[in-house]
Amino acid sequence: MAHGAVCGTRLVLGKHVATYRRCGECGYVWVEAPHWLEEAYSHAIAALDTGIVVRNLWLADACCALLGTSLRGVQRLLDFGGGTGLLVRMLRDRGHDARWLDAYCENQLAPGFEARAGDTYDLVTAFELVEHLPDPMPVFRRLHALAPRILIATELQPEDPACLMDWWYLAPEAGQHIGFFTRRSLERVAEQLGLVLSSNGRNLHILAPAAVSETWLGMLRKPAMARRWAWLGRRKALTHRDADEMLRALQAGRAVSQTSSNDSFN
Repeated sequence: MAHGAVCGTRLVLGKHVATYRRCGECGYVWVEAPHWLEEAYSHAIAALDTGIVVRNLWLADACCALLGTSLRGVQRLLDFGGGTGLLVRMLRDRGHDARWLDAYCENQLAPGFEARAGDTYDLVTAFELVEHLPDPMPVFRRLHALAPRILIATELQPEDPACLMDWWYLAPEAGQHIGFFTRRSLERVAEQLGLVLSSNGRNLHILAPAAVSETWLGMLRKPAMARRWAWLGRRKALTHRDADEMLRALQAGRAVSQTSSNDSFN
């Protein structure tokens, strides 16, 4: 990362001093030299992340609402950094051809529906991912190479910079969150990719060739509202079709993978 002004320090994992720096142009904040990441990722899912199921329920609803409206043309999508496969399974259960990719976590809930090297998609989702990246821009370029639209869930910094060091999203106890975006920093990412940013100003953002309604994104920020409108994107469930596909694979003696078929793709 480029040099930036120091905006504070926190104790990470109870023992490492983390220095936070801010870009003077776009406000992006990052942790300088986070040498503890191997320790922080001894478990891919942090124990502090008690909201993982609630968050995935919300994101599945929000995705469905968008897939039935602003992202209606999407046929195939990839959940990049898909964790246990929970979101992929829920989206497939709602009729969407979702695929999984994660370099650090086992695909426990959507085995058999991993991404394959060389495949491209209409949409790539990156939920609770970009705040984990030591160098975000190469990953954003990779996401754009996979799909022309990128749907992101990450919390934007508080409006008052003075509140940053007390912000809950820093999560220094877990040590995994090391980069924090402002709207302007996401706009700069979009500009470098030749895309347009649309954002609800808080936690849901789309980088795409054309803008989508930010009012609509703002409505979907609330789980109850996302749940109310999820029916707009519901299609015939793939649940039973997927089971038949897995049964045929097992009967043919083929192992059902729980990881990407190509380690270099990760």
